[in-house]
Amino acid sequence: MERSRFIELIRKKESGEISLLEQRELNDALEQNEWYADVLETLKIVSDDVVFNKTSEDQAAGEIKKLRARIKQAEDNNNRGSVRKMTRVWLAAASIIAIVAVGYLVYSSTTKVTAPAEAANIVSTGEGSKTRLTLPDGSKVWVNAGSKLTYDHSFGIKTRSVFLTGEAYFEVAKDKAHPFIVHTSLMDIRAVGTAFNVRSYANEKSAEATLLEGSVEVEFKRKTGEKIILKPMEKVIVKNAGGESAEIKENDLPEIAVVKVRYDSLAAVPTTRETQWMQDKLVFKQVKFGIIIKELEQYYNTRIIVRDSSLLNRRLSGVFQNETLAEVLETFKLAAGLKYKTEDSVVIIFK
Repeated sequence: MERSRFIELIRKKESGEISLLEQRELNDALEQNEWYADVLETLKIVSDDVVFNKTSEDQAAGEIKKLRARIKQAEDNNNRGSVRKMTRVWLAAASIIAIVAVGYLVYSSTTKVTAPAEAANIVSTGEGSKTRLTLPDGSKVWVNAGSKLTYDHSFGIKTRSVFLTGEAYFEVAKDKAHPFIVHTSLMDIRAVGTAFNVRSYANEKSAEATLLEGSVEVEFKRKTGEKIILKPMEKVIVKNAGGESAEIKENDLPEIAVVKVRYDSLAAVPTTRETQWMQDKLVFKQVKFGIIIKELEQYYNTRIIVRDSSLLNRRLSGVFQNETLAEVLETFKLAAGLKYKTEDSVVIIFK
C-alpha cells in the first residue's frame, strides 16, 4: 500500500468516514506492514484524543512536540538502536499528525481547492454544483456534484494518486514513469495517459469506470490481486451491496461486469451517456425511478420524497438539458401518471 493511501485511510477512520471495505484494507495493511502498525501505535500512544480531532495547527504542533520529547528521552537513556528505529517511526507519525490535522482544516473550509504546505488537497462539490481543475502534472479533472477528490503534497513524486468519492472525468497527462491512479472504495483505476470517467457514490448500488481513450488497468478491492484491462469504449461495473436501497433491488446485477458503451450520435459534441453530465445533460434510458430521483436530488440540490414505493421500480426514459426540476417532473407526470407537490422546499411525489 502506498504511503498516501495509508494516510488517507487513517484520516477516514478518525473522521468516521471509513467504509467496511476500507477498514478491511487498512487492517490488511497493518498486518502485512510492521512499519505501518508501529506508526499507528505511536499515534495512539502520543495523542490524548483521536488524531482527527486536532482542529488547529497549534494542537497538531503540540502532539509533534510530545514526539520530540519522547525521542530526546530515549537518547538520554543511550539506547541508540532503539532511538534510530523510534526516530524513523515517530517522525513518520509526526508528519501524519500534520497532514491529517491540517488536511481536515482544508476540507472544513469553504474554499474548494486549498494547498497548504504538507497538507492534503481536497476538492469538494456540493449538490447541484460542479467544478473543473488542472492537477500539478497537467492532467485535467471535471468533478461532478456531491463529490470529493483528494490528493496529497507527494502527488507526482513516485506516483500520481487521487482518491475519489462521487464522480469525475479525467484527461490524464502522459507520464509513463509516474502512473496515474484513481482510488475508490471498490476499485483502483491505473492509467498513464488516457481519458476516462469514474462514478463511485457510496449510496449507489454500483460503481463504474468508463474508458474513452487509451488503456486503463482496474484492480478490485474485494478480490485481492484480480485485475482487468479496459479497452476504449468499455465500462466496468462493480456491484456495491452496501449502497443498495431496500426498495430498489437489482438481484440480476453481477459482482463485476464489463460492457460496451457508445457515442451519442445525436449529440452536437461526441459524447457517451456516462459523460453527458459534463454538458449539463440528464440522460435516462429505462432507468428505475428510484435511481432517477437520486440523480435529480443531486443535480437540483433538492430533497425529493416518494410517498408511494411502487413508483420506485418503474422504468423511465428521458433526456433533459437546461430544464427546471418542475419541467422534468411534468414530463414524468405525463409518462408515468404520477403527481407531485412542493412543501417547504421539499418535493413530494405520489400517485
